[in-house]
Amino acid sequence: MPKPKKPQSLLRDDFSFPTFSGLPKDPKNELNLEYYDACLFKFKPKRHWCFLGEIVDSVGLERVTLRVKDKDGQIGTIRLYTGDGGKALDPRINKGHTVVVLYGDQHRFTDMTIGIRVEDASNIKIIPCSLEQLLKASDDVAVLRKGQSGHCGSCGKADCKALVGVRWFTTRKWGRLRKRFSF
Repeated sequence: MPKPKKPQSLLRDDFSFPTFSGLPKDPKNELNLEYYDACLFKFKPKRHWCFLGEIVDSVGLERVTLRVKDKDGQIGTIRLYTGDGGKALDPRINKGHTVVVLYGDQHRFTDMTIGIRVEDASNIKIIPCSLEQLLKASDDVAVLRKGQSGHCGSCGKADCKALVGVRWFTTRKWGRLRKRFSF
């Protein structure tokens, strides 16, 4: 008898939660019509997407630069071009925590590296758990029956912090964009 299929975890959806290589390219260089609409000399997202990566290193000279590992294990760069250069985020940056970027795309920096350029501070968040813990919490939520609660979310354990992080994602519709999400 075949095993029943588990529901796919939300955060494992590679279209709404792409890896570095799955992110759309900067629309000024190459327009990806799955993610963007072209509107009179500008490009606007037509759907929601979010990048998830585990922090492996950070540098914060003029602006915060993060080295992160995505779901496939690929290492990439995130640079913060926010008004304060990402300094407000600095106290929450810890190796092993997960960084989340809304509407990130592949950007070629002046040093010719490719990564994600974040200009809006409301598009980035740090979740105090590993990417593996976050994905596991998403898997756990996918198999819960309606009305069944997971962990408490307030005890401070890493698994509960991950579950709290997943709840933000599960309360949103990740299809067509009507209004942009922000943290």
